[in-house]
Amino acid sequence: MSDLLKRIGIGAGIGLVVGLLVSWSTQTIPFLKTMLDGYEYRSYDSRMKAKVAGVEEASIEDVVIIDIDQISIDALGSFRDWPHAYHGQLIDVVTSGNPKALLFDVIFDPEDSYNFELVSALLDNIPPENEDLYEATEQYLISHDPERFISSTAQSDRVYHGLVFEQSDSLNFAYVMASEPEGYNPVRHILHLPNDQAIQLPNAERLGNTHLALLDVAKGAGSINFPQDEDGISRRAPTAIYFEGPQHAYPSLSMAAVRDILDIPQDGFEYDFDEHLLRLRNRAGEIVREIPIDDEGRMYVNYYGYAKTFYYLPYSYCFDPEMLPPEYWEGKVAIVGSSLPALFDLRNTPVQETFVGSEIHASIIHSILKNEFVKVTDSQTNLMAILLISVLLGIIVGIPPKPLWSVPFPLIGIVGWIIFSYSQFLGQLIMWEIVRPAITIGLTYLGIFLYNFFIAEKDKRFLKNTFGAYISPELIDQMYKNKEEPKLGGDEGYLTAYFTDIQSFSAFSEKLTASDLVELLNEYLTEMTNILIDHKGTLDKYIGDAIVAFYGAPAPVEQHEYYACLTAVKMQQGLTELREKWASEGDRWPVIVHHMQNRIGINSGPLVTGNMGSTTRMSYTMMGDTVNLAARLEASAKQYGVYIQVAEGTYKACKEKFVWRNLDYVRVMGKTEPARVFELICEAGTLTSEQEKYLKAFHEAQDLYNAQKWDKAIEAFKAADEVEDMFPGRKTNPSRVYIPRCEHWKANPPGDNWDGVWTLTKK
Repeated sequence: MSDLLKRIGIGAGIGLVVGLLVSWSTQTIPFLKTMLDGYEYRSYDSRMKAKVAGVEEASIEDVVIIDIDQISIDALGSFRDWPHAYHGQLIDVVTSGNPKALLFDVIFDPEDSYNFELVSALLDNIPPENEDLYEATEQYLISHDPERFISSTAQSDRVYHGLVFEQSDSLNFAYVMASEPEGYNPVRHILHLPNDQAIQLPNAERLGNTHLALLDVAKGAGSINFPQDEDGISRRAPTAIYFEGPQHAYPSLSMAAVRDILDIPQDGFEYDFDEHLLRLRNRAGEIVREIPIDDEGRMYVNYYGYAKTFYYLPYSYCFDPEMLPPEYWEGKVAIVGSSLPALFDLRNTPVQETFVGSEIHASIIHSILKNEFVKVTDSQTNLMAILLISVLLGIIVGIPPKPLWSVPFPLIGIVGWIIFSYSQFLGQLIMWEIVRPAITIGLTYLGIFLYNFFIAEKDKRFLKNTFGAYISPELIDQMYKNKEEPKLGGDEGYLTAYFTDIQSFSAFSEKLTASDLVELLNEYLTEMTNILIDHKGTLDKYIGDAIVAFYGAPAPVEQHEYYACLTAVKMQQGLTELREKWASEGDRWPVIVHHMQNRIGINSGPLVTGNMGSTTRMSYTMMGDTVNLAARLEASAKQYGVYIQVAEGTYKACKEKFVWRNLDYVRVMGKTEPARVFELICEAGTLTSEQEKYLKAFHEAQDLYNAQKWDKAIEAFKAADEVEDMFPGRKTNPSRVYIPRCEHWKANPPGDNWDGVWTLTKK
């Protein structure tokens, strides 16, 4: 299996485990569930607020709130003193305009009829002789008739009254009811539901209404209960309530009205708790609505705006046909309620903290009539989404070879999921969870990061600890990829050895204090080592001011000869910059520092690299004849007055990429085999005119030397010496080396079979 497939597989596996763990723990551990549900509620509310932002006040007129407001109180007196006949008059006026329904979101107690009966008895037994007083008394009886509210309700087929359901409270003598109170026959108001569906609805043990005669004659009746979520906010509304004693299911007040508007019979409610749907069938058997519900049959309220998005009309206007013509109500739904705080019908909702309960009914009715419902994804859908997200993220994070490259992915994932969730709600009213998927994304990435850190990256950290100071991060990655771990012992291969040290470094110690010497050397070694490692070299060791290195191990390096030569050129450039820096510091350093030079020897060939030492203490190093020659080349470079001396094997591998001086064919001390050596001048394409001039002169002189034309060669080398740059610290140059050789061979001719080899007599 390739590393890519392995990373993808591990990432997907971690994502799957994290997704399952998050889903299980946040649904079964009470503390986590409560906390995350709270955050989920907030994300729900923020989306609902985003949906209603910008909706204008009074922009919906299909459903109208008949508001018992301050204007009505000022006109008619305290609401508690209003005679019920007012409501009868309201019914007569509004329903004469042919509305779809008139709902009373108000709970009424039977009216105290003592004053009415007293005035009626006085009028019957002692009628006033004054005609005006007689008419006023009759008008009083008409406007205060307690039966008018009941009779108007009975005569209309559009009036719906609210039911208030309660739990028992034995301490206050409110006991469980076995049936509806006597005087109320609910046969027309209840729903015909299978018991297994009814028992899943919100339940109640008592019916708190007292004006039973009013309920008994109403076209419909329904619950006005709005249970709040745990945080006190009304997001859901019951579609029906199960009255446990008589085992009756009652629709909500909104659903009672909708049932008749959509022609839904009492057995037309079908609760599918597996699919979380309430299906409404009309009398023809057709499904006319599918309402998303929760596990208790509650629907999510589709809020259409802030408070008073629906049209509000003062009660005092609506019951007076001269102020508001009945024709206004044609095809509308009217809801009687109150926006006055004193009447305690204000709720906390996702869109606003102070929201009239009647407008919640309005939102529900409008939502059902428009067939626009909020659908909250169920637990199974959420689980699949979480697993899909976590596995997909695990796969994506597993693709980059380096974990840090994937840092943006979880952030992109979270932001992308939030954008998706908002667009789904604002466009289709689908409410996806945000908090749990976001947590899953974060934990999936954390899980993969920890896996990489403690398991997958363990070997890489070991390699970094072992080789981090000696080779580049790229080579460590390559070793990790190829599973090359350090072990005691060596491996033989064709590699490049690299030696460099500072020219006449002993002279520096005479001019500098010990602390200054250390500071200078550290700055120099830091710069040179950085260049070495940046160009794929492996640092073997420091020997005082000398740097020993090699190319091609512990990880293979293609064109290691080229990188070694490039390092040499870059080191000379880096040293030039250091000299300029030291010179710019004025008297900080003596003049000898301003002219510091280093020499470099490079040779490619077979050598052994590996961890050498004891089983308890090892050092990664190199050895072999190739190494020895590289060391000799660095040392012998001073005899020629050059600063980069390269053996023939290295030269042949990259000769087209650099400019060279054919330096010599020489047998260095300690070696029996001669070696052709070259001076590395610069990278190809960067040769200066001065360099071109002295190289041409030197090679012409060398041709004469090889042709054994000693006198001409001497004159040519002298001419070449004239154009060489003898900068401070440079004591000789190759031309000056060849002049005495010519004189030697002139006195001691080598013969026709001369191979051109010169044997060095010192390092």
